[in-house]
Amino acid sequence: MNCRLLLVLFLPITPLFLYSQEFSYSRYDSRDGLAGSTVYCMTQDAEGFLWFGTETGLTRFDGTHYKNFTLEDGLPDNEIIQLFGDSKGRVWISPFRRAVAFYYKGKIHTSENDSLLKKLNIQDNIVRYAEDSAGNVLLQEVTRLHLITPAGDIYTFTSFAGQPLGYISLVAGRKEGGFWVLQDNHLLILEQNRFTFYKTIVYNVKHFNYAAYSNGTLLFRRNENELSYLTLNDNRLLNYPYSVKYKHINFDVIDGQYLVTCTRLGAWVYNINNPNSVLHHLPGITVSNVFKDRSGNWWFCTLGNGVYRLNSTEVKNIHFKSDRQQDNQAVSVLQYKNWMLAATTQGEMYKLSAETGKQEGRIPFHLKGPVPDPLLIKSTLGDDRVYLATKHYIIKLTEDLTSFTHLLNFISVKALCTYGKTFLIATEKNVLQVDQERLQILDTVWRERATSLFADKDSIYIGTLNGLYKLTPGKQALYLGSEVRALSGRIADICKDDNQVLWVGTAGDGLIAWKNNQLIKHFTRKDGLSSNICRRLFYEHGKLWVGTEKGLNKIRVLLPGYPIEKYTTSDGLSSDIINAVYANSRKVFVATPEGVTFFDEEKIGGQSRCDLRVIDVTIGNKTFHPSEAPVSIPHAENNIQLNYVGISYKSGGDIRYRYRLLGLDSTWHDTRETFLNYPALPSGDYKLQLQATNKFDISSPVVTTGFTIEKLLYEESWFKVLISLLFLAVTGVIVLLIVRRIRKREQEKTATSKRINELEQLSRKAQMNPHFIFNSLNSIQQYVMEADLAGANKFIAGFSRLIRQTLDFSSKPEIGLDEELDYLTNYLEIEKTRLEDAFSWVVNIEKGVDPAVYYIPPMILQPFVENSVRHGLRFRRDKNGVVTITVKREHGHLVCILEDNGIGRKAAMQYKSISPINYQSKGLSLTADRIEMFNREHEQKIYMQIDDLEDNFHNSLGTRVTIYFPVI
Repeated sequence: MNCRLLLVLFLPITPLFLYSQEFSYSRYDSRDGLAGSTVYCMTQDAEGFLWFGTETGLTRFDGTHYKNFTLEDGLPDNEIIQLFGDSKGRVWISPFRRAVAFYYKGKIHTSENDSLLKKLNIQDNIVRYAEDSAGNVLLQEVTRLHLITPAGDIYTFTSFAGQPLGYISLVAGRKEGGFWVLQDNHLLILEQNRFTFYKTIVYNVKHFNYAAYSNGTLLFRRNENELSYLTLNDNRLLNYPYSVKYKHINFDVIDGQYLVTCTRLGAWVYNINNPNSVLHHLPGITVSNVFKDRSGNWWFCTLGNGVYRLNSTEVKNIHFKSDRQQDNQAVSVLQYKNWMLAATTQGEMYKLSAETGKQEGRIPFHLKGPVPDPLLIKSTLGDDRVYLATKHYIIKLTEDLTSFTHLLNFISVKALCTYGKTFLIATEKNVLQVDQERLQILDTVWRERATSLFADKDSIYIGTLNGLYKLTPGKQALYLGSEVRALSGRIADICKDDNQVLWVGTAGDGLIAWKNNQLIKHFTRKDGLSSNICRRLFYEHGKLWVGTEKGLNKIRVLLPGYPIEKYTTSDGLSSDIINAVYANSRKVFVATPEGVTFFDEEKIGGQSRCDLRVIDVTIGNKTFHPSEAPVSIPHAENNIQLNYVGISYKSGGDIRYRYRLLGLDSTWHDTRETFLNYPALPSGDYKLQLQATNKFDISSPVVTTGFTIEKLLYEESWFKVLISLLFLAVTGVIVLLIVRRIRKREQEKTATSKRINELEQLSRKAQMNPHFIFNSLNSIQQYVMEADLAGANKFIAGFSRLIRQTLDFSSKPEIGLDEELDYLTNYLEIEKTRLEDAFSWVVNIEKGVDPAVYYIPPMILQPFVENSVRHGLRFRRDKNGVVTITVKREHGHLVCILEDNGIGRKAAMQYKSISPINYQSKGLSLTADRIEMFNREHEQKIYMQIDDLEDNFHNSLGTRVTIYFPVI
């Protein structure tokens, strides 16, 4: 502990006696976007954004973009002296005036627009804030305290133990709850709105910049010449001399273990757990504040120089200062014994420790004039000798590196490599083979300009401005650029790994892996390479180091997937332009225009995180904070822009994003933009998914934002239902009208058809009546010729009655069966009289059948009776002819059977052929037509069957006609 005390004791007094490392920083000032270069304070809010208070405004920084706030944005004053981010997401702001404000959800709240702040009675500057575990926020004036509860209640404290509060140097949250308050010499606990005395401390120089607290460690300035730190968990107090009182700016304690002194000479950081950890940052620069963010990055606020971020504590940068006041770049590095040699463009060589990277001095060997692009290479002859090649010569150095033993002059070396016991040297004109021992030219193996060389056994690979060539042992040149387009451009460097894969760095087409005359892998920026312009390659134990003009890449070429790690100035490199690389185990030396960077690759990685934050959402012409953006968006405002950012300060803005809008497209899309614009989305439900990935390939959680584009009127379900119902109603009305029209037409058609049928029936009846009348008139004529007046009168009376019935029945569609039988009886009586009683008739009606109940078409039976009389009974030789009419019910039909015992149809046809008559009877054919027409119009049909009656010897016994009428 005494050694540790001694270190801190002399820390501010004798910094020149301590070894001071040259760290790498990223600087941010007003030229980059910061509100001002004089920065007083900083904080980190709950979402991970950094906030800087400057003399000319407030800045929010996400690692890529700056958002500045001034009086025009609502600040009470442009000069911000204190900031604090609480757990609720508010950023408390102390302007350089008696006021307080906070930023929350995209808006600056002041006493003019916030009801909570209106209740505060501020009488002096708020110099410090603190928050306890319950979410209470304590605001510190130098003699008053204001407590704001999560419920919005405000309590102001002005006294302790009945006495006004003295000078308040510090407030801080307690892990156990409540707050620490350092008031005059008393350390108090403020809990549940009551003060409790904890401890008296010796604190004579009272000022809020002379006290700091973190995680149980209290640092304060005991008096003008001493400072102390007190560990409250064990009440251990340690005192140290302090002698930079006139250069002091601020104290701070970080993570409870780092004691920070901010001065006009820079900042000193001491780890109380490590006695040899004193680090001096930014020598000669006035540091106002030091802050460590949640990713472990250290930030230094300065007065006049902006903000610095420490890129890495594990990276050491060595800058070479030349006496010539000219550019002195490191362009080549090579291990020699326990040293690492670095050659610069001023012809100087420096020795660095191969283990620690510490500069151990400049080699007293000096070349005359600037030496452009010097190259260092070791002998393969077993003597470990070093050669230095330049654009004018190549020399073989002595073992102590102070002179040279051999010189090959007037040769402009562009690249070189070992080839057995010789060198292959590329020049602007050719490739030479040179003996290592005597530096004598042995052969010219290539007669054109070459840019890079690599020799493998008997094969030589030559990189040119026009691509890569392979020189076989027979010196046959094979052009590999014809196989792969990327090998047809300028070749920067070549090497080979343990799997015999040839790696070719190009000056614009990325990195090529080539084996067995096949392309194995092609790396470009899309594959994670920092740039497509490769400058140098170095392979060591499965790791391929690729130097580009945008940083250094490490590719694990023996692992599946070839994982890539990138190193840039954000990680501590002095420059992103890589001139040369040399790696030995974990130790890596990188030559850049700014000098040599040294790091242990296992320590440089450190912590890295990537957080994705949605900054705001613009819908239509209105901008919302993400938490206040409407979920349902009217279709008329369907123009959405989402602004977001990936927060990864170590990535230096090298962040890529991927997104997809579920509901529109399920495919992930890549972008480097930090906004998405959807000007006209279709109506529906959407989920926007976003993810950020930093340069270390660490991805943020997927952020999902859901929203709905409201439907247009015609897209609403109720409107569609209404339109569907209306359509169905209109369609139904139209169909109904059409059906009615069709039915009307069909009815008219049916009525017309029925009328036509009736007229046809009447026509057929009218055709039957003349036929019957003709026969009847013949009979009357016969009576007159025979002078039988009584018979004629009787016949005429019966005939006239029959004519009346015929005329009456002809206009009716159906008549009763009794009327039809009466009509037949009258007819048969007339025919019997006419044929002089040549036959008789019988009418048989089945019991239970009432002829008056049944209806049949009129005069439908008469033609069959007439046919029986005229063709069947007429030609009988006796007068025993009988016509039998039988009526009965059978299976739902009315059956009328007309049977005669005449000569039969066959004999009648013979008589008809022998004695033809002038008039052809149409009664049967007309009746058949009538039955057919009836059957077309009615579902219940009339069936007719004619049977010839014969005995066992096929002698005719007469004819039977059976007619089945539907019961009407």
